[in-house]
Amino acid sequence: MKKPKISVIMPVYNAQRFLKESLDSVLNQTFRNFELIVINDCSTDNSLKILKEYKEKDNRIKIIENKENIGPAGSRNRGLKKSKGKYIAIFDSDDVCMEKRFEIQYNYLENNSEIYLIGSSAIFIDESGKTIATYRKFNNSNIIRWRLPKSCGLVHSSVMFRNTKEANYNIKSKYAHDYNLYLDLLSKGKKITNLSKFLVKYRISPNSISVSKNKEQEEFRDKIIKRYSYLNEKISIIRKIYYSSWLLLFYIRTFLEKRGLLEWKE
Repeated sequence: MKKPKISVIMPVYNAQRFLKESLDSVLNQTFRNFELIVINDCSTDNSLKILKEYKEKDNRIKIIENKENIGPAGSRNRGLKKSKGKYIAIFDSDDVCMEKRFEIQYNYLENNSEIYLIGSSAIFIDESGKTIATYRKFNNSNIIRWRLPKSCGLVHSSVMFRNTKEANYNIKSKYAHDYNLYLDLLSKGKKITNLSKFLVKYRISPNSISVSKNKEQEEFRDKIIKRYSYLNEKISIIRKIYYSSWLLLFYIRTFLEKRGLLEWKE
């Protein structure tokens, strides 16, 4: 296999229920030149069996087996160390990729060298795959730079970034290691933005961390915000008015879009 353009990092822990759907959504991408690095974090269900079955059929899959359960942050770091792609795509084992996700994100990063990391809009689904909500993410890197030290505005399972070996997950940030990553990149002067296109389906289930560990996640997030408080950008009143007005118009557009009163144009 030639050197991949994208390395997809997917930690897996007891994910058998949705794993096949997630793997299929990655392997059926229109963009074909990637490696899928799956880190099995000591699953006790049939996840490893499923992974091995898929690996026999597709040599783009590489399986890393943890000797002990180290969690998603540590698992992703192991995947990053093994990655060979020009870009890193993060993905979770219960979510779904839209078929053109990699193609769209790859082309964007190729054509926008100043951007280090991009996320996308997301459709939130329940365990049966039914749409719960849609979240259109704003695509202005300056405003994200302004807002990110106050609140996380990216869907982790949608992000792709440059593989310069500067990105690393803080394993001490157990429930908000994605947010810690973004702020760490900002501290290194990296530009971050979103694409407003819907490129992933993000699954919400009672067992997901965002639901079952919501309180702990919020506590970790508050600590991270405090740790990176020095990143809060002091901007002029004029610029603050401009940014706030831009966001207000964006939210009005998304409100009208959800009610079928406006067709979103990129």
